[in-house]
Formats: sequence, structure tokens, C-alpha cells
Amino acid sequence: MNTLLRSGDTILFQGDSITDVGRRESPDGLGSGYVAQLAGLFQARYGAAQWTVLNRGIGGDRTVELLARWKVDCLDLRPDVLSIKVGVNDVWRLRGEWEGQTYVSAKEFDTNYRRLLDQARTSGIGRLVLVSPTVIENNEDQELADLLEERAAQVRALAREYQAVYVPAREAFVTALRSHPEVQWTSDGCHPTAAGHALIAATWAEALGV
Repeated sequence: MNTLLRSGDTILFQGDSITDVGRRESPDGLGSGYVAQLAGLFQARYGAAQWTVLNRGIGGDRTVELLARWKVDCLDLRPDVLSIKVGVNDVWRLRGEWEGQTYVSAKEFDTNYRRLLDQARTSGIGRLVLVSPTVIENNEDQELADLLEERAAQVRALAREYQAVYVPAREAFVTALRSHPEVQWTSDGCHPTAAGHALIAATWAEALGV
């Protein structure tokens, strides 16, 4: 087992709709995506009391919205381990505004992400997991695909700098799309199907050795 996770830890998952997946309507607060799958995996392998899992993903969020709610939905919760998966909406807004949200440049993305990490570290959250943003349009939109590659590279670099575990979710999706094109990995080119969420969960678990 990766030494990042310790018995009794609280693990907080943060992000956008890919993390959210109906968690506010879910009795356990975990939703029906990769977070719930990981929580089930943890219990199946290590027992119900090993770790506490929290989900605070909100659909539509960019790094901008995460910053706006970071104190209440992250810092005040005082997790032992923080997992962040964000970036799809920062890029996707290039194709049009949504509820006043606009495209987030690479420079702003880096600045916002660093603020998230710095605030987490300052508040005592020392163990970090950074998940690369996944696909949009199954990589059929080359411009968005290139921007996502850029964001994934930024997340990888931040993971090295902040000594975080990097979860190569985007890389796993790109490989899966090429290896098994017959599988429906997303419902709309962005939001994962059950298979897509299973791929994220498996990639996360492998990166952390659980």
C-alpha cells in the first residue's frame, strides 16, 4: 500500500461534475461516479472503517469556482488527504460561456491551481493527489484536445513541485479510446459512463497503490 494513505484518514475528493455525479442527492453523499467506486473498493479490500471518504465536487466548476468555495468545502473540512480533479470546464468554456463562466487561460489556470494548493498546505493539508483533466469530445476536437494536454502537463508539473501523487486519468482515457474504441467511455464526450468512471477509479487506485 502507498504510504500516502494511513488508517483512519479522511480523504476529500474535489472537482467538477465528473466528481460530483449526483452526490448531493445520494444518501451517502458520494454520488454514483468514481468517488463512490473508490469508496466501495476501499471497503471491499480494507474494511468499512479504514478511511472516511468525502465528496465535494460541483458540476460546472472551474478552478475559479473551486477557489471561491475553497474555505467551506475544503479547508474547514480538514481532510488528511486531498484529491483534486479539475480543468475540463476551464478549457471547455472556449466553446462558449455558461452561466457567465468564460475560458480560463493556461496562465490563470496555473495561478488558480497554485492558490488552491498553497491554501491547502497552509491550513495543514499536506498529502495531495492531483488528477489530470480527462477528455472532451473523445479528442475529436483537436484544439480542445491540445489544450487539455497542456493542462495535464501543468498538473503533472504541479504534482512534482508540490510532492503530490499524480493520477494520469487523461492519459488513461487517451489509451482506452485508442485500444477499445468500441467501448462508450463518455455519454457526451465529457461526462464518463460507468466504464469511464471505473477507468478513473482504477487509475487513481493504481497511482496510490490501493
